[in-house]
Amino acid sequence: MSRGSTVVCINCEEAISADARICPHCGELQPSPLLAALLAVIGVFAILVGFPVAAFTVGLVRWAGFAGVLVGIGLVFGGYTSYIDAQAQRSRRAR
Repeated sequence: MSRGSTVVCINCEEAISADARICPHCGELQPSPLLAALLAVIGVFAILVGFPVAAFTVGLVRWAGFAGVLVGIGLVFGGYTSYIDAQAQRSRRAR
């Protein structure tokens, strides 16, 4: 195994393959940046649905649209920052 293809487990700190999702030593599930990216995509979808609902309706549905936009913005920023943190953690563990 080359140096670039190993990372350190988040639980037992043993060297494992970079492709491993579960540590063979302790069984700990390793974090995946794919889930954070999926949250950001769901957030964009919530914004794209919530904005027209908020703009073209009246009453309580308008407030639900605004809430959808706010939740979408939170998911986009949260998913993006989580993705960046996971990438930084993986690169730090690869050293």
